[in-house]
Amino acid sequence: MSEADLRRRRAQAPAFLRISFWSAKRLAILIGFALTALGSLGPQFYVSSVEDRSGEADQLAKSLTAHIDTLRAAQSQYLLFEQMGVLVYALNASGLAAAGSSQHDTLSSLYQLSLLDRSTSVRQMIGELAKAKELTYRETSDKYGALIAAARKDVSLASYQAVDDFETRTMRQADALMARLQDARLAAERTKGELDALAASRKLQLIVVMTLGSTLLLAANLISEKPPPRAETPASSDEIAAAERLIELAMRESKSLSDGQAGEMGEAPATPEAKASASKINPSPA
Repeated sequence: MSEADLRRRRAQAPAFLRISFWSAKRLAILIGFALTALGSLGPQFYVSSVEDRSGEADQLAKSLTAHIDTLRAAQSQYLLFEQMGVLVYALNASGLAAAGSSQHDTLSSLYQLSLLDRSTSVRQMIGELAKAKELTYRETSDKYGALIAAARKDVSLASYQAVDDFETRTMRQADALMARLQDARLAAERTKGELDALAASRKLQLIVVMTLGSTLLLAANLISEKPPPRAETPASSDEIAAAERLIELAMRESKSLSDGQAGEMGEAPATPEAKASASKINPSPA
C-alpha cells in the first residue's frame, strides 16, 4: 500500500480517530464523563455483590442464633422440669404416701405430668438435632416416647433410670451442637464484618472517582479551546518580483508628486551641476 493510499484512508477516517482532534479540553470531557459514569454505575456492579454476600452472612448468623436460642430455651425448661420430677420421684419412692392413698395417687399424677413436661423440652432438642442431621427425628422420638410410656406405667428405678439416661445423652448432643453452631455464627459475623468493610471501601473509591470526574468536567469548561496555528507558506519568486515592482512604482509616483509640487512653488528642480556650483559659492562651515 502506497503512502498516498495511507493518507487517503486517514483523511477518510472519522474525526475522533485522529490525534489532532483530541485537544486538552476534549480529553478532559471524555475522561470526566467516563469517570462520572463509572461512579454512577459502580454501586450496581462493584458494591451490590459485596452487599448481597454480607446480607447472606447476616441471615446465616441470625438463623444460627435462632437455633442456639431454641436449644438453650429447651435445655432450661428441661432442667426445671427434671428437678421437679426428681423431687416427686424421690417422695414417691421413699414411701412417704401409702399405696392406694390419695397422696400416693397425687404423687403419681405429678410424676407423670413432670415426665410429659420433660418430654416436650427433650423433643424440641431432638428436633434441632434432626435439623442438623445428627439423628433421625421419627426413630429417636418414638424410642423416647416408648421410654416415657413405660415410666408412667411403672414407677420404678429401672424405668426412671432409662428415661434419665436417654435425656442425658440428648443433652450432651445438644451441648455439642450448640458449640458448633456458636462457632459457625461467630464465623458468619466475622465474614459479615469483613464484607461490610470491603463495601465501605468500594463506596469510598467510587466517591473519589466521581469527584475526579466532576473536577475534570469543570476544568474542561474552564479551558478555552484554541485552533492550532497555521503554518505560513513561504512566498514564491513571482510574488516577490511583483512586490518589488509595486514598491518601485510607488517610489516613482511619490517622486513625481514631489517634483510637481516644487514646480508650482517656482522652484526648479535642482540639477546635479547646480548643486555642485552652489556648494562652491557657499561652502559649508567646517
